Amino acid sequence: MKKIAIFDFDETLVKENSLSFLFKYFLGRRPLFTYLLPIVAKRKISREIIKNEIKQYFYKLSLNNKSNELVFEAGVNTAEKLTPIKSVLDRMMTLDAQGVEIWIITASPQFFIEGIVNKLKWPVERVIGTLLKEDDNVLNGLIGTECQIEEKVARFNALIADEKLTCLVKEAYGNLPADIPMLELAEKMFYVKNGQLSPFININGE
Repeated sequence: MKKIAIFDFDETLVKENSLSFLFKYFLGRRPLFTYLLPIVAKRKISREIIKNEIKQYFYKLSLNNKSNELVFEAGVNTAEKLTPIKSVLDRMMTLDAQGVEIWIITASPQFFIEGIVNKLKWPVERVIGTLLKEDDNVLNGLIGTECQIEEKVARFNALIADEKLTCLVKEAYGNLPADIPMLELAEKMFYVKNGQLSPFININGE
């Protein structure tokens, strides 16, 4: 039976949210907030809707007419700008040395994180992330269902079923509360808050 350890990426393996680096890579040095006036000027809507609308806006603005190869290259060029969280990275390396496969499941674009991991030479077997939509192999700035919360579990289970894998998730690492569904795939669960790694016990069953 294949043994697996699952890691979130942003604010779990690295301190930063890498998505802003992706947008800046394609948009240049101009501060990202200066692009937001058309959204801020709209009628008052909920914070969550604004957050999602901003994210979709930046995907469209930065990735339209690009390619997944360029997104991968953006990851390669971003890798050394990120700050690994040592305690989590050390745990990854220990698990790899024990023969446990390392998987990353992230809301960030899959090709972007693959580029980062490739550059850093981390022992990651698979990256499952948000997929970018294409028209004739050219990105249109849209994304599929964002790989977050329950979608992380759905994507993991779909891959296991498609490839007919028999596996055991030994450990999982993520953020709270968004990664609780993913953490519950594992025998042992851990969360990262403010760069600190701690065991997670879901006493409320939520």
